[in-house]
Amino acid sequence: MKIQITLFLLLISTLSFSQNQNKIDLEKLKTKLYQLINEERSNNDRKLLGLDIYLKKAADDHAKYIAKAQTLSHEQTDAKKQSPKERVYFYGGNSFVLVGENLLFTGIKDQIYTEADLDTLALKMFNLWKKSPNHLKNILDHQYFYTEIGFSIDWENKKIYAVQLFGAK
Repeated sequence: MKIQITLFLLLISTLSFSQNQNKIDLEKLKTKLYQLINEERSNNDRKLLGLDIYLKKAADDHAKYIAKAQTLSHEQTDAKKQSPKERVYFYGGNSFVLVGENLLFTGIKDQIYTEADLDTLALKMFNLWKKSPNHLKNILDHQYFYTEIGFSIDWENKKIYAVQLFGAK
């Protein structure tokens, strides 16, 4: 009987987790945010940023880290992944000679996000970075040719964390 109750509770918690994970399509959100960033670069006579798998792995890693810590920091306690550049190298991006990073968190609603909701959220996130001189400087830096964005969602506190990495090879 105890095993059945345990299995039932495990099933319920798994279903609850799965439902939350599907509320925000992070791949669509990334695409929308990426487009806004490249539009800003284009409007300022900068080359469009390409995507890179090593930057993606490092961005995803750090997004999970800052969400778990519930703080914005460019550093981690793991010596091998302490700085943004060390994280990119940790995941195999050894050809990068320059790495930059933008971080943010913002509130989210406990709902299923439609295309319009994703547009609104992407614009909100983009504007948080655009209105910050240091973040905008990274977005417009002519030395960067690659970018990636990682996310982590904290449903309990209704926050989404984002990490944007920039790089030059």
